[in-house]
Amino acid sequence: MATQLRRSLLTLIFICWAISSTSSDQVGTSYGDSDQIRSLCISDRFIMESYFTTTHTSLDDSEFRNFLLHQQCSSDKIPSEHDPNIVPATSLIQHRNVTGEGSHRNLLTSIKLLPLYLEFQLQELVILERLPLGVFADPFELQSIQQRRVFSDVSVFGDTNLELPSFRSNRSVVEIHVEVSPRDYENGEISLKLPLHARYQPLDDSGYSRVEFGEPDLFLCSSHVQNHQHEQRRCLVLSIGRSKTETRSVFWDIPAGIRGHTEYVSALTFAAAVLSAISILVASVLSSKVESCKNSKQS
Repeated sequence: MATQLRRSLLTLIFICWAISSTSSDQVGTSYGDSDQIRSLCISDRFIMESYFTTTHTSLDDSEFRNFLLHQQCSSDKIPSEHDPNIVPATSLIQHRNVTGEGSHRNLLTSIKLLPLYLEFQLQELVILERLPLGVFADPFELQSIQQRRVFSDVSVFGDTNLELPSFRSNRSVVEIHVEVSPRDYENGEISLKLPLHARYQPLDDSGYSRVEFGEPDLFLCSSHVQNHQHEQRRCLVLSIGRSKTETRSVFWDIPAGIRGHTEYVSALTFAAAVLSAISILVASVLSSKVESCKNSKQS
C-alpha cells in the first residue's frame, strides 16, 4: 500500500512538473509574439526609416516583427487579454478592395477609429502597406497626392526601382501618415486609396499571376516635431497584419505571358526584326539612288 501510494505521489509530481514546464514554454513564446507589442518609441520621421537604417536591406516579415519588438517603449508591460485598451484587429479594418483596370489599380481601405483611442491624444494614423512581390507604388505619384493634402506624409521604402520585372525585384513598403481629429472619431471611418502598378510578371500557363495583399499594420502616433532629432514619439500599436481576421484576403490577377506561346512570339519577333532591317536597307539604297539622280540632272 505504501509503495503504491509512493508511486502515485511521484506520478503526480511528474505531471505537475510537466505542466509547469509546458506553461513556461508557452509564456516565453507568447512574449516573443508581435501581438504582445503595445506601443513603440520611434525617433525617426518614419517607422520604416528606422527599420532600413539598421542592418536591414530588404523587407522580411519575421525580421520586421523582431524589429518592432526591439522598438517597444521601455515603460511598457505585457498587456493582458482583458486590457480594455487592446482592441482586436477585426474591429479596425472594415473594407479592403482592389479597383481599376489593367496594370494600374487602386487599393481601397476603410479603417474604423474607435472612440477609446481619443483619450490617448495621438494625432496621426500611420498605415504600413507591405506590398507583395509583383506590385509597386510610384513615389513621384504619391508625392503629388501628398501635395494635394490627401496624406499628411507618405514614403516608399525597399525596392523602389520601377523598371525591374517581378522575378528580379524585392518587396517594398508604403508608409502613409494621416492626421486625425475628434471629427474623424465622430465619423467613425477613414478611407484611403493607394494607387498601385503591376510589374512584368513571370511566364505562367494560366496567363495570369495572382498576388495577395495581407492586412496593413496600423499605428496611432504623436505628431513628428521638426528639428527635434533626439525626441522620440510614441506610437500605439492598433494592428500588426494579423492573418486570422473577419476581412477576406484581397487578390489581384495580373496578366502574364503564357509559356506555351513563347515559340510563336520569338518567331514573330525575329521575322519582324528581319523585315525591319530589310526595309531600312532598301530605303537607304533608294535614297542614295535618288540623290545620285538629282546630282546628275543638276550637272
